[in-house]
Order: sequence, then structure tokens, then C-alpha cells
Amino acid sequence: MDVAQLRNWKLIDAFRSRVLPLLERRVPHPSEEDPRRVLEAIDYFSAFLMAVFNPAISSLRALCEVSHCGKMRAVTQKPLTASSFSEAQHLFSPKILDQVARQLTREVGAKSLGDERHGGDARVRQALKRLSAIDGTVWRGVNRMLWAPAAGSGQAVRLHLHFAVFEQTPEDWTITPGSASEPHVLAQKLQKGAFYVIDRLYAQRHQFLQEMQEAGADFVVRLNNNVILTPEAPERPLSPADRQAGVVWDRPMRLGVHGSGPVIRVVRVQAQDKIFHLATSRQDLEAELIGLIYRQRWEIEVFFKWIKTLLNGGHWFAESPAGAQIQIYCVLICALLLMLWTGARPNKRMIEALRFYQMGWATQEELALLLKRAQGAQKI
Repeated sequence: MDVAQLRNWKLIDAFRSRVLPLLERRVPHPSEEDPRRVLEAIDYFSAFLMAVFNPAISSLRALCEVSHCGKMRAVTQKPLTASSFSEAQHLFSPKILDQVARQLTREVGAKSLGDERHGGDARVRQALKRLSAIDGTVWRGVNRMLWAPAAGSGQAVRLHLHFAVFEQTPEDWTITPGSASEPHVLAQKLQKGAFYVIDRLYAQRHQFLQEMQEAGADFVVRLNNNVILTPEAPERPLSPADRQAGVVWDRPMRLGVHGSGPVIRVVRVQAQDKIFHLATSRQDLEAELIGLIYRQRWEIEVFFKWIKTLLNGGHWFAESPAGAQIQIYCVLICALLLMLWTGARPNKRMIEALRFYQMGWATQEELALLLKRAQGAQKI
């Protein structure tokens, strides 16, 4: 990354250039016509994005205080107050940011394909046209967020994510209270021709696997090891490569008791003293490739850890359903903008260097040097 390229990187400007056209096409909230209004939608969304990216802004009060600084005029036209910022979550729709995030996923995916930077295992890419890892992650809420009950006790907000493994980018998502069922949300999003890699939670209701096949979607899913399996046909022959990969057997099995469950191809894999039962809709793929596809599921776990560790999503700046959606969308948008600019998922050192630059601690020349050092460390 050289200085000439760095001059084109302005996080807030890149964000605003995508939000403004969408704001101009929407029907504004009636209160926006009030001449006394000082906080515009673009200022609100930009301030939210700034708070997500900057770890020094750890609360709404801190955001309001820093808004009085001169450099913040590139973010908001005027200083913020806690009351106006809190009110804005009920006025400005998060659908705008949802559209921005989806636009960015297309840009990142196109750039990834254009640069031939593909994620996932090379053999899996050769065997499949596309692969989506599906999973959910939660952010703990506060007691006042009564609309968001957690799966256990307390409050939480859940992000249900479809992650494009080859493009290394989110491709679809749903935001719900933490208690929402992940398989139920996926059932509403099934796409014909998709290939999903999913974990045990999605296979607890065995009939769901049949429903995915009926929807025209393929899958590799891990089953619980205590699932009842009844052989329905002889074992499929294993190749030396299958055995070397830890495949113990591969055969059609009926799931569940009383003979009422669906018949699914199941591959049993043993790796590092652990047993994996992998169910799949695909009959044409080698058994060892089924295990390799399941390993790709960890790509989404890495992405979750990245956005939670490196982006400031641990404190809620707004607590309504719309406010929580806005904050999570800003986390996704910030991540996508960074991926679009750097061409990859930035590591911790790169994020720190960009923050130093944003806060004025590093010049463009120093930022270029820091990023080169960080990129070198990432390759080691």
C-alpha cells in the first residue's frame, strides 16, 4: 500500500457517498421538515459508523463530547446531544444501511473475483460453484432491551449470517432477538441452487434436511453423535484418499427412531480422536471432500471473531430494535469498507494503523509504512 493509494482512503467519505443517494430517493420522516432539526439522517449514520470504528468512543456520552471537536465536522455538520441522537433511532430507518451493506457485499465480491483472491480450500472451489457457511452470533443486550430476550437468561441480539466462503464476504443476514431459532430463520431464506455448510444445531429437526433438498438446496451438516442412524443401503466403497482423510464409512442412513426420519447420505469421519457424522445431499462428491467442505464452516467463525474483536460493537449506542439494527449494520459496513479498500480482511495491526491515521497520530507516509509492516506480519 503506497501513499498515492492512501490518499483515496477516507472511511466516512466512502460511506457518505453510498448513503446520500439512497437518502435522496426515500420518503423523509415528517420531522425532518422541521427547521429546528439539527441532526440530519446522514449525520446520524456517519456518527454511528465513526463510533463503531473508533474504540476511544466507548459510550454515547463520549460520542457527543467528541462531536464538539473541529475534525468531527467531516462527520456531522453540528455537535450532537444525547437526546437528539437517541431520538434519531426512531426516525431514520435502518433499511438504508441494509441497502448500503448489500451494495458493498457485491462490490467486495466482484473485487475478490477480479483480483482472483479466493477464499476456502482450492479443491472445494474446484468442486463447487459457490459455498455459503451459515451460522449466528449474539451480542449481549442490557436489561432495558426487553424486546430482545436471549435464548437463556437476559437480553441479546442475534445476527444470522450467510457467509460466502470463496469471496470471503457476508452475502445475506437477518437480525433478530437472541431467542430466535437459527434453523427457522434459515428455512425462510433457502435458495434453490445454494450449497450450505452448517453445524449440528440446524440438524436437530431431521425433517429440515429433507425440506432443504425439496427447496433445491444442497448441504453438508454435522449431526449430533447421539443421533439414531439406521442403515438403508450397503456402505459405499472408500478410496485410499478417503481412508487417509479419516473417513470410517459412507452410506445412506435413516435418521431418528420409528423409521420416520429422512434417508440421507452420512459420512463418518474420525479426526484427532473426535467423531464427526456429516450428512449431505450430494451423492457425487468423494467422501473425503465432504469432510473438507465441512472444515470451511470455520470461515464464518473467523469472520465473527474478527468483527467482534476489532470493531467497536461491545457497547450499545441505541437500544431500540431499529437502533440495534443500525449499529450492527454499521459494524458490517465498516468491515466491508475495510475489506474493499485493502483487498483482504485486515488483521489487528492493520486496524490499529488505520485508527492511528484517523485520529491524526500517523501521517499518510507513516500509515503506508505501518500497513506494509502489518501485511508482512500477516504472511508469516
